[in-house]
Formats: sequence, structure tokens, C-alpha cells
Amino acid sequence: MRISISISAILIVCILAVGCASKEMAPKPVEMSTAPAVSLLLTPAEKLTSGDPVAFSVIGFDTNGKQTSAIGTIEWMKTGLIGTLQNSTFTPEKSVGAHAGTVTVQSGDMKATARVRVIPSLPWTEDFEGIELEKAPGHWIGSAGKFFVREKNGNKVLVKTPAQRGLDRSNVYIGPATMSNYQIQVELFGTRNKRRLPDMGLIANRYTLDMQGRHQRLQIRSWASDLRMAKTIDFAWETDVWYTMKMIVEVIDDKAIIRGKVWRTGESEPAEWTITAEDPLPNREGSPGIYGYSPADIYYDNLKVW
Repeated sequence: MRISISISAILIVCILAVGCASKEMAPKPVEMSTAPAVSLLLTPAEKLTSGDPVAFSVIGFDTNGKQTSAIGTIEWMKTGLIGTLQNSTFTPEKSVGAHAGTVTVQSGDMKATARVRVIPSLPWTEDFEGIELEKAPGHWIGSAGKFFVREKNGNKVLVKTPAQRGLDRSNVYIGPATMSNYQIQVELFGTRNKRRLPDMGLIANRYTLDMQGRHQRLQIRSWASDLRMAKTIDFAWETDVWYTMKMIVEVIDDKAIIRGKVWRTGESEPAEWTITAEDPLPNREGSPGIYGYSPADIYYDNLKVW
């Protein structure tokens, strides 16, 4: 017993000594190659900005994968971004709203690309009139190939169609994941495909407010896979009718209060919230977004976040 205790004590001392020594060791400088670059890396590869300039760096690598400064003449280009690109820095045009695009650097046959999402401070409004048909807003996450801007009754709206492959269920996030203390509102229009009805709604602070078609219910939930917290009420709604949905999440001390409201578009907004739920393990932040489960077409219009 004494021998085992002594060995354990020695091992602990050795581990601590190695750990302490490693903390004091200075990082080794990067060994730069003088060989010509055969590939490029542009950093940051993904950047979100509210309007501040974004500075990029170009890193070259030789045939052995070593970092090298022998890159050659560099050409800078941007696609889809509105603003100026000068001396490796992109500065968004402040008068333009949210959008996304890419910055590309080229030297000879070598290219590297980075993506930039420009998302200004609240409030936001989106009526989809400025979005190209069959596209979705480029700065959104999770919408490509699932949501499409189309014309309906002379206006442009966003539609989620039944999936050609994969699942009909999708979450779309339209802002930074660190957002909080906001309200979100949208107009919704569900259709019928034989006996199949859609589910549709909003997302705030990682909570979902969902108008469920087949069950004719309204639900607030945090985690769809196991409904860690959820509240559901009966809520009858009709297909081929526009509804307005509004959602807000308030984090008070150690709980979150999630409120949702739904009414027919064109009618007066009701004074009372349609549904209210409480979460004792609150999600304190999260991107605003939209939700759709689409065995039948779902239409969205006049989205607002403030």
C-alpha cells in the first residue's frame, strides 16, 4: 500500500511539473519557407460584421505544406458585397442593408475565398421585394435550396416548398447567435396538399413558436427532439389565410418568459398574448429566425425584427 501511494504521488508531481513547465515554454516561431507558394489561405474565412471594416490576411503554403511568404503579386476581388475593397480591407456601404458575399484573392493560378455577412443593427424589415426570384436572402443561414422568393398576387413573398430530397423540416437563422432582447414578427400563409398540412412559425433565443397544422395547435418549445420544455395549446387555424405571428423572449433572473401572439392579418392586433411559457433553464441568447415543416407550401412575408 505504501509503495502504491508513493508511486501515485511521484506520478502526480511529475504531471504537475510537466504541466507547469509547458506553460512557461514560449511558443516556437513559425518556420517560414522560401519556396514559392502553391496554395493560398484567406483569413478570416467567415466573418460577420454590423458595418465595421473587415481586414483580411493572405497565407501561402509551399509544396511541403510549410508557410511561405513567396506568394507573388496579389489581386483582390469581391462578389455580392456592396462597399469598398482596398488594401486587403473590405468596408461595407453603410446605406445598404443586410447582405452577404465573398472576397477572393488571386495570385497566378492560386485562389482563396472568404465569406462576409453584413448584418446591421436592429431594426430590420424584409418584404422580399428586393430579392431575386428563386433566391433567398444571402445573409440567412439554412435557407439555400429550401426557401425561394416567388410572386404571389402581384407581390414577392418567400415560400418553403416540399423538399425534393431530405426532410421537409427546416430552421432558418437570420442574425448573429449572440442576439437577445428583441421581438420578431412575420406574416404566414399555409396551404393544403391533399390531407397534408404544414407547421410554420418563428424562432427567438433558440425557442420555437409553432402553428401546427395537422394537430391544430400552437406550441412553444426549446428542443424539438425531446421537448425539454414545451407548452402546447389548442389553436384552430385555416389554410389559404394570412396570419400574423409575433414572438418575444424575456430573460428575468434565472428564467425565461416566452410569449407568442397570432391573429388574422388585417385585423387588429389582440391586446393579450395567445400563449405564454416559462423556462426555468433559460436560453439567454440566440438568433431570430423562421421555422417551417412543409409537406405543403408555406408562404412568409413582411418579416420584422426590432
